[in-house]
Amino acid sequence: MAMKCNVERLVEALVGAAVMADRKNSNESAEQKRHTHVVTVSRNYGAQGKVVAQLLADRLGVRCCDREILQGVARRANVDVDLVKTLDEHVKRIKGDWWHGFINGKKFSREQYFHHLVKVVLGISRNGGVIVGRGAHLILGPERAFRVRIVGTLPRCAERIAAREHLSIAAARQRVLEVDGERSEYIRELYDVDIEAAGFYDLVLNSDRFDVETTVESILFAMQGAGYVIPEAVLKVSCP
Repeated sequence: MAMKCNVERLVEALVGAAVMADRKNSNESAEQKRHTHVVTVSRNYGAQGKVVAQLLADRLGVRCCDREILQGVARRANVDVDLVKTLDEHVKRIKGDWWHGFINGKKFSREQYFHHLVKVVLGISRNGGVIVGRGAHLILGPERAFRVRIVGTLPRCAERIAAREHLSIAAARQRVLEVDGERSEYIRELYDVDIEAAGFYDLVLNSDRFDVETTVESILFAMQGAGYVIPEAVLKVSCP
């Protein structure tokens, strides 16, 4: 269950360079780093992962980063954010020769995308944040982030999508399957990893069993158990 060798080498090289820069430019101690909250959230479509991520970020007092990642990649690569967004949402378009730029004949290669993606994710991790999707859990690993996956069964996820997007249950089921398929293919194509592989996460929660608030509180307590410093005010469970 290892990433493709070229991808793994690229990620390790960029992370290693970032670590060396951090050591050179910062006197931050290991104790201080325990107070920096970085969480990655991978999710099934309709499992309420984005809602959980935003509430978790609010509780921790950090940014929730989703579309901001695409904007960061586009800005660093000097390409149109709509191009990055389209490719991000439709990974089937990036097979073969990968991402040849569609604007002014400029090429946007696979290696360039990875380089900028890793740099953006690492930049977020330095100041803390909740990072949604895009294999951030594989880029940062257990040393630099607490890695969460929010899952749900197809029937329950479809119910939520049907209500949210005003679709029939049948249409919602198909939509969930399509989006989950795209996300799974994205991780497989970029990292050669199964998105469901539990060994790459620190915590997997089933949204069929827990509401959003309980899910967030479970993540916070799990982070504390893993050694993160979580203020008591943040851990406090709201009583009805």
